[in-house]
Amino acid sequence: MKLKCPYCGFEGDSSEFNYLYETTLYVVNSKIEREERERSILVVCPKCRQGFLLEDPYRKFHGE
Repeated sequence: MKLKCPYCGFEGDSSEFNYLYETTLYVVNSKIEREERERSILVVCPKCRQGFLLEDPYRKFHGE
């Protein structure tokens, strides 16, 4: 799959990009609970190092 950076225009295979996934863990009564909300994956361009989202994080609120 090819990706294109919206900042610098770099185009490359998806394996050339880096990916960050943020999550929060909650400790409740000495047990770890997962966060309930979904977070979008942040894609980081290997050329300019800017991060961008592949999909709109508000898509569920827009009814799509």
